[in-house]
Amino acid sequence: MNIKIDSNFRFSVAAIHYSASGELCITLASDSFSPDTHYQYSAVLGDGQAEERPIVSLLQYARSFAASANIKSKTRDSYRLMCLHLEAYGDSAVEKVTTAYLQGFIRHLQSKGLKSGTVRLYFQKLASVLHDAYKNGLFDDRILQRVKRPRREQEKRSFLSEAELKRLTRHRLPEEYSNIQTMFLFSCMTGLRYSDVRGLRWKDVRRNGKHLQLEFHQQKTDTSERLPLCAEAETLLRGIERRGEHVFLEESNQRVNVVLKRWCRNAGVRKRVSFHVARHTFCVLLLDRGVPIYTVQRLMCHSDIEATKVYADIRASTEARAVRKMPLIE
Repeated sequence: MNIKIDSNFRFSVAAIHYSASGELCITLASDSFSPDTHYQYSAVLGDGQAEERPIVSLLQYARSFAASANIKSKTRDSYRLMCLHLEAYGDSAVEKVTTAYLQGFIRHLQSKGLKSGTVRLYFQKLASVLHDAYKNGLFDDRILQRVKRPRREQEKRSFLSEAELKRLTRHRLPEEYSNIQTMFLFSCMTGLRYSDVRGLRWKDVRRNGKHLQLEFHQQKTDTSERLPLCAEAETLLRGIERRGEHVFLEESNQRVNVVLKRWCRNAGVRKRVSFHVARHTFCVLLLDRGVPIYTVQRLMCHSDIEATKVYADIRASTEARAVRKMPLIE
């Protein structure tokens, strides 16, 4: 009897045996995965036909995926923690994963007191593993689509108003902090994260007709992005002296936030400001000027529109407070 196995991986036969029910079990190993990961094909003999049923441990598949994928160490840590929770919850064969199983995994994470954002993160990692299994013909992706995922928490996000931003701009810092000041203002005008501002190179600044744009690699999402620059951002760039490959001098995040705190206090801005507040400020300023939310999503390099809607909700609460300041008339 010949059994044909269609797969993108190269396998070797690890074991062949008959079960008590007369089922022929063939265990296959693959160099593509760790030694303790096997695919088992069960061939039921009858009517001259053999039914192949691939069986692979979800936990082992997840660990192998995290180890073999081209991902950063920080992301790999997220996969490692997800696997620890999956092991505590209970392993399953990939082919036997159901919507109920996945919904139970979410409840398991929630029972550990994890924040909604953390639960979403771990489930997203598991979803990435299952999507990879789907591409290899081991999983029905429709099962994943039916899972009700936890809602994104409405985090309180601080941002600077236009008046506060102008107040900071008018209050110049000493020369030794000018690099930090320009970095922060540039982020307010572009929405770039600290990692992307710090890693920005002069070759990432390109001319597009009469204006400049950035063509850079976004650190967090590991994607290539193109971002047009506003006039103020262009002015900030032109005022920077070229002293090497990178646009800005290297600064530690801790030192940057210490300087920002002092800058705000001296300028009379009574808010707790970190560098990431600049990104929030950019988004809210765009929305205040009536820029469509889907355009804002692209400028913020958000892959999920829900992330952008958080800022729209902030703006809505600001508008509500403004309306309540209207005078009473009889």
